[in-house]
Amino acid sequence: MSFVLIPIAYKDLKIINNSINPNIFIIISLQLFTVLLSFISLIVSFINSDFSNETVYNNSHTTKPLFYKISGTWGNHEGSLLLCLLVLILFIFIFLLTSKKEPKKYQIFTLLFQQIIIVGFFLFLLLVSNPFNYLLPIPVEGLGLNPILQDPILAIHPPILYLGYIGSSIIFSSSLAAITQNYVDNKWAKNLKNWVIISWVFLTIGIMLGSIWAYYELGWGGFWFWDPVENISLMPWLCLTALIHSIIVLEKRSLLASWTLILSIASFTLSMCGTFLVRSGILNSVHTFANDPKRGIFILIFLFVLIL
Repeated sequence: MSFVLIPIAYKDLKIINNSINPNIFIIISLQLFTVLLSFISLIVSFINSDFSNETVYNNSHTTKPLFYKISGTWGNHEGSLLLCLLVLILFIFIFLLTSKKEPKKYQIFTLLFQQIIIVGFFLFLLLVSNPFNYLLPIPVEGLGLNPILQDPILAIHPPILYLGYIGSSIIFSSSLAAITQNYVDNKWAKNLKNWVIISWVFLTIGIMLGSIWAYYELGWGGFWFWDPVENISLMPWLCLTALIHSIIVLEKRSLLASWTLILSIASFTLSMCGTFLVRSGILNSVHTFANDPKRGIFILIFLFVLIL
């Protein structure tokens, strides 16, 4: 649907009025609905122990408690990526609903940049991380989820962490849109500040939950071990923390506009860099439960395109 939405949004840029084409909202609603339906169907496959699905076979078994069957949906690479795609679309949907008073071109450019990211994630999902691969003959039993991952805290840790990581995408897209429209002022900072705080809060909670889990599960004797994956999650968090301060200064005093833009773009870029380093297997970590060099290369190419 992104390939339909992008031309319509681009054409709407040339129409001089104050409101976005209603068809854009309809298409985004359909996009959100279809991805949500896909994610729900994956959850149902886990609940029903449908081992004809390769993702279910690799990460579940019939005797696993219902709670861990559901959390197993995002406790693997393919399912977590589908969840990220869902969050990407949900955030741009909410952004358009809450920014109707913003300049039309700013809204559309934010939508266009966000849709480019969505296309990248969708292609990644479709080409190398399809969560709906079919197995034949159908296995009688699944391999089960890694016992270390069967933990109440870790069941909610990934979704919260993704809301922080992926939340920074809307900051990234709106910053690029603001640059194209020369809309970097205190009004823009005031509206973007809420998204920055939301991303920071979710990322903070996600990191805290991960640290608590690592403390009693891995037996490190501490909440922070300076493990590569921990350090990678800390980088965008530090960036968002600095961004909160700079965006408040921009809102109140109309200063630090350049720093605000740099930090806004860097937050999501660092999140993508971290994803590449973890998934590619370049960094060895006790946190790493799924890596594939081929997937890492795809992420690297996508990251290169974003930087360009």
